[in-house]
Amino acid sequence: MSVEKTNTGTTYNIQDDGSKVIASTRRPDGTLRKPIRVRAGYTPLEENLYKGPDVQQKAKSGFPPGFQPDEPAKAQQKKPKEKKEPKPKEPTPPATSKAAHKEPEAPVAEAAAPAAPEKRLRNLRKKLLDISNLEERAANDGVDALTPEQREKVARRAEVEAEVQEIEKQLAALQL
Repeated sequence: MSVEKTNTGTTYNIQDDGSKVIASTRRPDGTLRKPIRVRAGYTPLEENLYKGPDVQQKAKSGFPPGFQPDEPAKAQQKKPKEKKEPKPKEPTPPATSKAAHKEPEAPVAEAAAPAAPEKRLRNLRKKLLDISNLEERAANDGVDALTPEQREKVARRAEVEAEVQEIEKQLAALQL
């Protein structure tokens, strides 16, 4: 029978079958505690040690604690990363009038065209619903109840309806 001491100070007597026994001890009042049998391979929770990422990294490094290898050796171990070049931004002209404000909208409509026609049609119908809600509010509360952006949205109703009809024609042609 051999003896093993843990990191918490507990002493185990190891049996021939591999199980461990914590020997009986005497309480302060003079009574005896029973010996505690521990199954083979079991480690009590209080003896489990958490090894965080820092400890694990130090164990993998192979260097003694506190030793720092030369910087060139570290540079050789790391692979250089390729840097991505940023895309140049296109300058946008400042909008000073309504005509200048409407010009950027045309490319937006062209950019949205490649999207699936069903999705574009659904989005346009939502816009039409918003426009009709704004028209109702303007009829009930007056035109002054709308913000300038909302008034512009209402003014674009014909454009949105025309685009809806165009997309519906495209979808009808695709289904044939």
